[in-house]
Amino acid sequence: MNTTTEQSLSNPPIKRRTRMPLSCQRCRRHRSKCSRSRPTCEQCAIANVDCVYLEVPGDLESTALRDRFAGLENQIHSVINEFGRLEHLFHAVSQSHEIIHTNSLQRWKIYHSEAGLSIDTHMFHMTDIYSTLLQFGQDNTILYPQPEKKPVWLIRNHSIFPNVRLSHFTSLRPNVHDGEDDDDGINTGLQLLEEVEEEETCIPSPLSTTLVNRLLILYKTCLLYGAVEPFDSLFSVILSEPDPASLPSAFQLLYASIICHMLPHAFYWHPEIFDDTMDEASCTQISVQYYKWAKRLLSSIYFDLPCLMTCQAICNLVLYHIENGNTSVVYLYSGMAVRMALSLQLYREDALDVIAENQAAMFPQKPDVEVVKEYARSLLWFMYFLDTASSHYHNKPYEIHLDDHVSTTTYFKRGLFDRQSFFQWTEFHTCQITRDIRRTIFTHPEEAQTSYEAIERIEKRLLQFQKELPTLSEVANTNDVWYQRSAFKQWIRHHGHWILIHQSYLPTPMSLQRCTAAAFALVELFDAWIVQVDCYFRPCVHELKQACEILLYHVDQDTPIKTKALEGLVRLIKVLLRTPVGEIARSRPFVQRVLKAIQRNDPSLFA
Repeated sequence: MNTTTEQSLSNPPIKRRTRMPLSCQRCRRHRSKCSRSRPTCEQCAIANVDCVYLEVPGDLESTALRDRFAGLENQIHSVINEFGRLEHLFHAVSQSHEIIHTNSLQRWKIYHSEAGLSIDTHMFHMTDIYSTLLQFGQDNTILYPQPEKKPVWLIRNHSIFPNVRLSHFTSLRPNVHDGEDDDDGINTGLQLLEEVEEEETCIPSPLSTTLVNRLLILYKTCLLYGAVEPFDSLFSVILSEPDPASLPSAFQLLYASIICHMLPHAFYWHPEIFDDTMDEASCTQISVQYYKWAKRLLSSIYFDLPCLMTCQAICNLVLYHIENGNTSVVYLYSGMAVRMALSLQLYREDALDVIAENQAAMFPQKPDVEVVKEYARSLLWFMYFLDTASSHYHNKPYEIHLDDHVSTTTYFKRGLFDRQSFFQWTEFHTCQITRDIRRTIFTHPEEAQTSYEAIERIEKRLLQFQKELPTLSEVANTNDVWYQRSAFKQWIRHHGHWILIHQSYLPTPMSLQRCTAAAFALVELFDAWIVQVDCYFRPCVHELKQACEILLYHVDQDTPIKTKALEGLVRLIKVLLRTPVGEIARSRPFVQRVLKAIQRNDPSLFA
């Protein structure tokens, strides 16, 4: 036997235990038996968590303690922050009297004192504290102000407001039919046209010079959609002629169109100018006679050389039909005026010198050419306003387009603050916004949705234009009635635009909020107007109806603000009934519907 072999057998080697890997940190923390398999032990694999081993055994205990301490410190700070938010929320709710949901905190005993918020809980695991706080936050997210999330599209809903168009339910001689007061008025318009064609038309008996002068004074400040400057210096003497039949045909037409429009208008809104010498029947009869005369004159000279006076006369006929509710022919007349203006090239600023020179030669006594030039500018503004309104009646295409940067309609005398310049500038921009809304929302009614980017663009434009308007406190310090009327009208149109944009998208929450805010703003405006000025709201009757419709929506849907909406309806209707056309409005189906809603829900409001 080999000696070496013998020695090895007699002295066998000492078996040393192979040092197995240390337990992972999770098993050590939970004092669990760790399989010590790499890279993930069996316990961590079952729990589906990361398995972490310490690579430096010599520093095992101190490293574990430091990590454990750091983790606990972070958790303590996190919970303290959550408790701070919870305490702030309790304090805010106690001041605002809101309802706070505490079901998730039922396992806790909460003490709220001057020293702060104390919570007594027997929960041992930090995860339970976190889950409880998260659930509490979810239950009360409504109390935290959330940023408004912008939608991508707004979806139209035609079931609430199937028709969005101008309303004139205070027209003086409406066509009363089955149910809708803002109808096209086709029957009345056609009947009137047939009477004009059938009866022999002759020159009406001249009115007294005093009455004519009063009507002319009112004319330039009572136009529904514009102010023609300079009217007095050009026409006050000529149109005061005792025998209007002796005037040139264009001036006869202008005279007849002013009288037929202003007689019924003044009879209701300014009866003091008549000195009790005329009743309603005779006023209506004379107005119709002058309309027939104007219509006969127009048919005889329309195809003659185009003329500024003829353009203005046709605009007066548009106003005549608007005032009397015959909207079926409004678009026809406004189109005639615009086409004559286009044939004159009235829309080109660089053509006005020649136009003014030619038109000045038509006057009995030639006026200053610069005055005629300013008259031509104002006249196209006037037609732009009328074209916007008449096209909006039936969603017709516009006749006047501003594709030219030297357009007369964009030539403003900035810096002049007389009443008509102010009106022209603000009304022009208001009409531009109206057109923008119609092109964006109503041009293609078959489309079911609108990009919110397009809506937001118009909203920003509205907010920018609002900065250009005078404040109502500034308006109250002036004694100029026309300026006050113009300012109130623009503010009313401004809020009406918000409803016009959004009422097709109700009950979308964003649109409902916009429409509701605008409706209550209109309540305040109409209320202040009738107290401070004279509430010559005839050009704003559509906005009054818009506000009523939104408030009626809240009443019919029994929303949380139903009571406030009813009060707003009462204020609007009281304003309407206090105007000179209040009794006319009371007979209209829409106003009757509002009165019935008030009576049905709270009769004491309108006692």
